[in-house]
Amino acid sequence: MCEIATLSAIAGIVGTGVSALGAIQQGQAQSNAAKYQAAVDRNNSILAQRAAADAVERGKEAEATQRRKTTITLARQRAAVASSGIELDTGSPLDILGDTAQFGELDAQTVRGNTERERLGYEAQGSNFRASAGLNDMKASSAKTAGLIGGASSLLSGATSVAGNWYKMK
Repeated sequence: MCEIATLSAIAGIVGTGVSALGAIQQGQAQSNAAKYQAAVDRNNSILAQRAAADAVERGKEAEATQRRKTTITLARQRAAVASSGIELDTGSPLDILGDTAQFGELDAQTVRGNTERERLGYEAQGSNFRASAGLNDMKASSAKTAGLIGGASSLLSGATSVAGNWYKMK
């Protein structure tokens, strides 16, 4: 009878140890996964910030290109009107040139506005990634702590069970 009690106690202790180790390892694995996701989020945040900067540069170039197109169109219109012998300073020619300049500037401002919206979108995305990284850092810490608490709980529960069975068999 004593051998059975001893074997039962040993089995209980081993089972408790394995259970505790499993809880700790599970917590560590969850912590590692959350740390990895936090690192991915931080990298994605950097990429979003780079995309925002790229959008601004592309937008500046597109705006400048639009203004150059307007300047070229105005020059062609002036040349066409002047070659016809019509005065540029009055009437319809002046209205046409004014409209061309106005619509050209409106197009340039539209490019600028679109660029700003694109930049803000990327910056918001980067901010979301940074927030997600912070959340995953907290998850990593919590998972590790939860694994240790789970392991300690398994040890306490198992020790209580083994002790109770030991005293019953004795």
